[in-house]
Amino acid sequence: MSLWGNSDGVALTGTVAINQSAVAMTGSSTVFTTEVDIGDLLLIDDLPYRVATITSNTALTITEAFAPSNVTGKTATKRETPRHLSVAESDAIYGISTTTNVEHTGGADNVVEVAVDSGGSGYVDAADAAVTIPAPASGTQAAGTAVVAAGKVTSITITNVGAGYTASDSIAVTIHGATPASFDGSSASIVDLANNRIALSDAQVDALAVDDAVVYNNGSGGADIGGLVDGTTYYIHSRFAGPNKIELKAAVSDVDEIDLTAVGASGTAHTLTGATATAVASLGSGSGSGANVAGPGWVKRTAGTGGRAGRVQYETLVAMSSITGDTADDLEFPE
Repeated sequence: MSLWGNSDGVALTGTVAINQSAVAMTGSSTVFTTEVDIGDLLLIDDLPYRVATITSNTALTITEAFAPSNVTGKTATKRETPRHLSVAESDAIYGISTTTNVEHTGGADNVVEVAVDSGGSGYVDAADAAVTIPAPASGTQAAGTAVVAAGKVTSITITNVGAGYTASDSIAVTIHGATPASFDGSSASIVDLANNRIALSDAQVDALAVDDAVVYNNGSGGADIGGLVDGTTYYIHSRFAGPNKIELKAAVSDVDEIDLTAVGASGTAHTLTGATATAVASLGSGSGSGANVAGPGWVKRTAGTGGRAGRVQYETLVAMSSITGDTADDLEFPE
């Protein structure tokens, strides 16, 4: 069982650097690909920023521009709080329910968390990433909404925890795939053969990052764009602004873009479709109900009012093979 607090965290290997108003972070002796996941919160100068993309062990991006002045040689800390919390909510865990002002944890028949396993790519907005949580065999279906930043699903907000779920129920979460980026592959002004670039809308380019996977389709069985094959997965090589265009490569490790040799068939809507996000749902372990239920080991706090506002007393039992003695008010969580 884990017990989270807003001061809990683990220092990342190496140091990081980032400029004010930038989203691209570089590392020195860092191992981002093994120590960080998309959706994690990183503390830099004691301020939390959510990870949007991870390009390599020494390069990642955050979902919003870095606010303080330029920094270099800083140790970053990964905040160990549930990923479905917003950045602001992660500053306010521990305490009392914001609905009933009583401490409680998610009931064993409730969906209390949906963790993003893969953020996908190419999502223009949250409406593009509809979330479906299967209904239990008998009970109320849970629901959630996606939070999208920089073309990826960064977290899932639970809007209804549902009721009646059991361990035998399937709670495999489905996230709708990103809407394909459609373009006229027969137009020489769209398919730039001289520079091997394809023009997309501003929003479509903004939703794709370097190394993101996309599947190319020629529309309806017509001729492919020269250099591309219908139904094949490619990767974003470069992104360009004004006008917004992208280059493709055949593999993430490739250093050169694909050479586009001819426009495709006319009268067909060529598309590039990003990867679909995936997520995993978790049931609660304790008691309580309603949409505002905290997961095991933590609850949100509210500021409250009065002279003793914000003071909450806890009795917490952790890391024991069994519970003995007075167990009337104790709650046992699974490993």
